[in-house]
Amino acid sequence: MIDIYFRTSSNKKATARPPWFSYEKCWNNLIQTRMNNPITVIHDGPVDESSKYEKYENVKVIEIDSEKILPKLLEEWENNNETYWDRDSKGQTYEKRVEAPDREKAAGWLMYQHIYANLDSNKGNDLIYIIEDDYLHLGAWPMVLENLYECHPEITYSTLYDHPDKYTQRYINTKTPLIISNFSHWRFVPSTCGTFACRIKDFIEDKNIHMDNLGDHNKFIKLAEKRRSIASPIPGIATHCVEPWISPFRNWTEV
Repeated sequence: MIDIYFRTSSNKKATARPPWFSYEKCWNNLIQTRMNNPITVIHDGPVDESSKYEKYENVKVIEIDSEKILPKLLEEWENNNETYWDRDSKGQTYEKRVEAPDREKAAGWLMYQHIYANLDSNKGNDLIYIIEDDYLHLGAWPMVLENLYECHPEITYSTLYDHPDKYTQRYINTKTPLIISNFSHWRFVPSTCGTFACRIKDFIEDKNIHMDNLGDHNKFIKLAEKRRSIASPIPGIATHCVEPWISPFRNWTEV
C-alpha cells in the first residue's frame, strides 16, 4: 500500500503552465490512477463544505493555515545561517544560504508535522508518496513505484518525475549508474522537487531534515549528503506541469 499525501492550497501562485494544464485535471488524474491507495488531502486555507475531495472513497481532508505559522518560521530562519552547497547554471558549486520561508514552505512544514504525528512506525516498509497539486501521472504509476522498491530494496527516495534541468549545464558533471525495474530504467539524481516517495521508516529517520529544510532542492541536497539515494525514471512516469520543465519524451497532452 502507498499512503498518498496531496498538498494543495487556496492561494495559487502565478506560474507558467502548458496550455492543457488545470488543477482540476491533475486531481482527476490522481483519482483515476491511484489504484485505490488512500489519499490524505492537505489543504492550505478553508475547504468549502461541498468539497470535491471528500466525495471519493478512501479520501480525507485536513485543513491547515500556513499564514499563522509563517511568522514563527521566519523568525527561526532569521536566527540561523544554515547553508548548503548548490550548483550554478554552469555546474560550478557554491555555498548558498537556505531560502527564507514563504506561505508555500510554511504549508509544507505543517504537512510534514501532520504526517509525522500520524505515521504508523509498525508499517515501516510501506511507502508514502507526497504530491503537489500540479502533477500529472501515467496510469498504473503505483505499481511502477512499488516494483522499484521490490527490485531495489536499498533505494531510499524516489521521484516519478524526470526533471529536464538534470540534462542542463548545471549538472554536466553528474555521473550515475542506470538500474532497471520491471517497468522502467532509473538513474540517481542529486535532488528533486516536493513530490517524492519513500519508505515510512526512512522518512521517520530523516525527520530533522524534512522539518528543518523547507526548500525542495536544499532538502534533497542535505539528504544526498546523508548518502540517501534519489531514483528518477527515464523517461518520466509523472510530470511537474510547469513550463519549461515538462518531463520529456511523453505526450502529456494525451494524458
